[in-house]
Amino acid sequence: MEWCVLLCAFLLLGFVPIQADVDQSTLAALQIHKNLNRSQEACSNFWNYACGNYSASDGAKYVDNFELVEDQYAQAMVEFMEGDLEFVDSDVQLNEGPALHWPEEDFHSLESNEWALETAKFRRHGLNAVFFDERVDVAYNDSLRSVVQLKMPAPSSSYSERRALQLLKLHHSGSEAEVSRLVEQLRQLEAKHRQEEPLVQSWTLADLEQKIPQINWQAYFHELLSGHLNGVLFEVSDVDYLRELGQLLGNTSRSTINLYLRLRLTVLLKQTGPARRCPKTCIHHMRALLPLGMNYLYNRYVYKNRNLVDNIQLLEIFDSLKGMFGKYLEANRLQLSPAQLSYVREKLSTMKLRVGNLPEETSPAFYDSHYESANFSDYHHLDNVLEALSLRTRLQHDVLRLPHSRLDLRRYYVNDDVVKARTSPFYENERNTITVPLIFLQFPLFDHRQHSIFQYSLMGGVLAHELSHAFEHEGILFDADGNESPVGLQIRDTKTFQNAIKCAAQTPAVSLKERLADLNGLQLAYDTFFGMDHNSQLYTYRPYAFESEFQAPQLFHLSYAQFFCGILPPVLGHDRDDVRVNVNVANLRQFSLDFKCSPPAVESPPVCEMWRPTASSTLVSA
Repeated sequence: MEWCVLLCAFLLLGFVPIQADVDQSTLAALQIHKNLNRSQEACSNFWNYACGNYSASDGAKYVDNFELVEDQYAQAMVEFMEGDLEFVDSDVQLNEGPALHWPEEDFHSLESNEWALETAKFRRHGLNAVFFDERVDVAYNDSLRSVVQLKMPAPSSSYSERRALQLLKLHHSGSEAEVSRLVEQLRQLEAKHRQEEPLVQSWTLADLEQKIPQINWQAYFHELLSGHLNGVLFEVSDVDYLRELGQLLGNTSRSTINLYLRLRLTVLLKQTGPARRCPKTCIHHMRALLPLGMNYLYNRYVYKNRNLVDNIQLLEIFDSLKGMFGKYLEANRLQLSPAQLSYVREKLSTMKLRVGNLPEETSPAFYDSHYESANFSDYHHLDNVLEALSLRTRLQHDVLRLPHSRLDLRRYYVNDDVVKARTSPFYENERNTITVPLIFLQFPLFDHRQHSIFQYSLMGGVLAHELSHAFEHEGILFDADGNESPVGLQIRDTKTFQNAIKCAAQTPAVSLKERLADLNGLQLAYDTFFGMDHNSQLYTYRPYAFESEFQAPQLFHLSYAQFFCGILPPVLGHDRDDVRVNVNVANLRQFSLDFKCSPPAVESPPVCEMWRPTASSTLVSA
């Protein structure tokens, strides 16, 4: 859809209020007004202005809008299941088991003299990133070839370390000093070898055994893969770390290693399981561990709009964003060469949108057989959590048993090691695809009956953020097929690209790639709806039937901010929500015009833009 068509939907052609689906649009506008903090100026702290009254307006029932839609999803699934399935009577006592209960058939032999074998036994039950991170992904140069990736644990694993030590203190095992010493040694080893972009080696198992003989890889992978090792390739990072790790653990008592592994698995079970036992929390618990089954049930029996208007509208928004980004490329702000522009255009044109984390395969045989190896109990909760974690690990590694470990895209869906299922859309470099979880497609985040200004500001802003991940400093390295490419590296190394990165990094960020996606995403969403170089000072706007106070550009910004409204969460992966909103609007040229902000007393730094064309003289002179 061309931007001029959208623009004509609300620019001045008279003063007759614009008609839309008043019910849903009115609800969206009402929510915006409820969240407003009128004691705050929009120009000085926009997040506080747009969201500052959030907790007061809703009585703090929900932390944010994500928790609201998650609760709506859970309630709908509970109603479906209680209406269609027979449940165990509520008086039946489920055997939770003591805090350190382990099924004997799984762990009775773990006191062996080989720590790699012990680690593999725990890995089979879903425990990862204790001593090293082992996972199945695709090769950096072949996005359809599955490989085993080995590297040191991510810094985020330190939380599990602390929780394990806390559990140890509670149980007074007498081994606290030994385990604490091991944890400290591991931390020092990781700090010594951590690199921002470590070298990745592509090896066979024979190479791995030769290059890092300090670890018994044969025993580890024979246990984990049940002997299916033929043709498996390994991508290995942090080689020096792994060598020293093998030496460290080789000199550590087996009992200390075994106890630490048990403690870490206990932490995983506590993180993975529902915080309290009730139908809704169990729904979310299963959504994380059994994503295919839960998405299938929701899609088939609860979600009603998949093949109707939701898909059509989402694709319209997505195609509009892609069309505007294509116009960015025509302007070629980064002064890319023809070959580099062709690289970016191909990636943009082949990018896909997937509604729901479900595979293309729809045959009953596939769904009937997918979980057939699972052995769940009617009454023992802990056994079931362990079985679900084990099932997820088996399914992740099953692709290595296929010929040449080739990924079957018809049966592909995201099934990674999360303890909380995703609610927000996400982008995958290797698939060049944005996935919109079905749970996200609920009011107040999205509703097909809303006016387009709400859809293009909030959903459009989110999709534009994810699209922009394909073209920030990490995503640009992957080509249209999801393979790392030297052309992407050439683009990243250009002076203009590096200058854009430096500009975004002037304000400290938790994640630079998230900062870039934030800035580029809001700019792209705004331009897609209003058109490039839109200047609100040149227009008079008709009032909407559902909103008379705010003009269209102001309403766009307020609706965009609703995605971030809530009780400010801890910083994890992104900047805090208030920082994100305030930095984003500060780097949108039009924001100060739209809210008629006075010029700052001290000259502010220039806005940061990467792909967006430079401002025209019309906008600059206004």
